[in-house]
Amino acid sequence: MRRLMVLVLAVGLVLGVGVASAQDAGITIGLSLSTLNNPFFVTLRDGAQAAADELGVELIVVDAQDDPSTEAANIQDLIAQGVSAILVNPTDADAIVPSIEAANAAGIPVFTVDRGAAAGEVVSHIASDNVAGGAMAARFLCDQLGGAGNVVELEGIAGTSAARDRGQGFNDYMSANCAGVTIVARQTANFNRAEGLSVFENILQANPEINGVFAHNDEMILGAIEAAAASGRTGITFVGFDAVDDAVAAVQAGTLAATVAQQPDMMGDLAVRTAVAHLGGETVEASIPVGLRLVQDLTIGLSLSTLNNPFFVTLRDGAQAAADALGVELVVVDAQDDPSTEAANIQDLIAQGVDAILINPTDADAIVPSIEAANAAGIPVFTVDRGAAAGEVVSHVASDNVAGGAMAAEYLCNALGGAGNVVELEGIAGTSAARDRGQGFNDYMSANCAGVTIVARQTANFNRAEGLTVFENILQANAEISGVFAHNDEMILGAIEAAAAAGRSGITFVGFDAVADAVAAVEGGTLAATVAQQPDLMGSLALETAVGYLGGETVETYIPVALSLVTAE
Repeated sequence: MRRLMVLVLAVGLVLGVGVASAQDAGITIGLSLSTLNNPFFVTLRDGAQAAADELGVELIVVDAQDDPSTEAANIQDLIAQGVSAILVNPTDADAIVPSIEAANAAGIPVFTVDRGAAAGEVVSHIASDNVAGGAMAARFLCDQLGGAGNVVELEGIAGTSAARDRGQGFNDYMSANCAGVTIVARQTANFNRAEGLSVFENILQANPEINGVFAHNDEMILGAIEAAAASGRTGITFVGFDAVDDAVAAVQAGTLAATVAQQPDMMGDLAVRTAVAHLGGETVEASIPVGLRLVQDLTIGLSLSTLNNPFFVTLRDGAQAAADALGVELVVVDAQDDPSTEAANIQDLIAQGVDAILINPTDADAIVPSIEAANAAGIPVFTVDRGAAAGEVVSHVASDNVAGGAMAAEYLCNALGGAGNVVELEGIAGTSAARDRGQGFNDYMSANCAGVTIVARQTANFNRAEGLTVFENILQANAEISGVFAHNDEMILGAIEAAAAAGRSGITFVGFDAVADAVAAVEGGTLAATVAQQPDLMGSLALETAVGYLGGETVETYIPVALSLVTAE
């Protein structure tokens, strides 16, 4: 089997170097965690282990059991073993300092993960912005309470940077923006579910009216929810932090209003990769942020142009995976490439009262009244892969189809030696994808490939069967065809079938989308190239962008998704 050019090639090459150097150098990394009784840190460990396995690094994990003296002993043991680097998730920002200084003296680089240290030489700190996360929780709780009410704050372990920073962000926001809220109790429950339950039981007894609770982690908030249920207290809005599985399930069940989502698996992954890069002589950032978002009880509609095209099936699957991870309900509707069906589908989503709508339009103009209807209903709209001619769209998540069309043209021009008769199979008229891919293709050919003549340009509506029949007719009308570019893979695969059935050979075929059948055709030698988008990433980014926006984040109006060319080289 011939080797295919893969997506994100540059990243793959960098990681390939990392793998080789890590394996050759025999790197051993110590990971000191505050506790493995908390699922958040179990996930962090798993992310670190996956990265270590990929990079050929040995990872030694030690558990401090939330005890600074145990943590100190663990790190002393890692130093004695002569590990190459130490990743530390401190139990206490001050208590960890002597251990970091001991590693510094031994010449072992130290990296902090999720929680920081008060002193000592730390190469890099990999963590979410906990101050911003606390503020995110405060903003949500303030909005839910209408700016007024009695609120309880359950604090994490005193001395940890996570507890300090989350509390700071929460209280600073409340003080500045939510004057009607009174913090009636502020008490530590040490990041522990059982303590969250017992502490909140006492607070409930002392406070007959509580409207909201924010806890510095999910374990404590889940304990508080249990306490409230046992005491029969209702009408309390609970907000947590970490988005562990139990908390996401509680959001879906409606007992937890929201939780601030970190990405502990990514923290662990990035910590290992950063350590390996540093040991390999690379310069790394002193602070590496990991994104946050609010997980809340949301329903998001996804209107797709068609599910008869595997590209959009993959896009849907990417959106569904992100929805599952964030505890969001996703309602998917299929327009079957019909603008009137699409309009009816979107009207139904509006009637259901979804929180946001992601739209992959069948037609850039025809979709405008539906977007305007969503705007009037106060439902934010995001477009995916294809754009809209008007209406208020928060963000457009897509590849640069103009650039992709030009990429296909450049390849075909070079493959034909700058001369020949070429056919262009166009997508559905009115779609931004067809317009932009065609523009990029034709602009490049006009400017750079004067020896190429476009002998036929005809729509086949992004459909394989139409690609076959349309190209059959074009073949009959044109005795000499050197190359074909189609605006998607479905049409080019139909054209390849037509050429094979007609016995016409020597034609260079180029498609767009890199669906599985097209990649197989590249491997088989019948398709010369296809422009690779990442529809799963489009779907996940669109879903995540909508959730972020609904959580109060500022999002970009255009979010690009990278393109590359898949060829047999």
